[in-house]
Amino acid sequence: MTDTPIHSGGIQSKVAICNKALRHLGAAQILSLDQAGREADLCAGAYPEARNEILAAHNWSFAAKRASLAPLGPAGQGETFSLAYRLPVDCLAVRRLTPDRPYTLRSGGVLLTNAAPARALLTVVVDDPSRYPPLFVEALARRLAAALAVPLLNSARMEEVMSRRAQEALEAARIIDAVEDGEAELLAGYGQDPWIAAR
Repeated sequence: MTDTPIHSGGIQSKVAICNKALRHLGAAQILSLDQAGREADLCAGAYPEARNEILAAHNWSFAAKRASLAPLGPAGQGETFSLAYRLPVDCLAVRRLTPDRPYTLRSGGVLLTNAAPARALLTVVVDDPSRYPPLFVEALARRLAAALAVPLLNSARMEEVMSRRAQEALEAARIIDAVEDGEAELLAGYGQDPWIAAR
């Protein structure tokens, strides 16, 4: 797997992010997630969950998606809202309906609302590390290190330290993303249908 240049000249791949996490722990690095060995096995298992957790923690501009939700029909009896919609399979979080309308979520990727049609701003799974900003990568690597600390090193203390540092990196990444996203909105111009424009 090769590293891919991204924001500010950084290089990232899943393996590079896993190795960053392993370096935080002082553990042996890997060449591939498919190679034999405890480090690779643990990274392969923990990476998707850590990635999705950090993605869902903020309305990242690079993971934002506007979608018209697929109608499922009337909501069940006793529900506050009258209509049910299916969320896309890659949806990690619903940020809001547009225009702003109240809604609630049910298990199985179902959203209930009175809006018809239902259009939503979502945070979705982004599996391509070349799209991750540097501070997002740092937060992800720290969160992955926290997840690996106990199974790899049997160290609850290291898990606590990495979790705290992951939260600090996440807060910094959120601030930068919000600023950059605000600037992008200002520069985007007017008159373009946001349901047609690609983000």
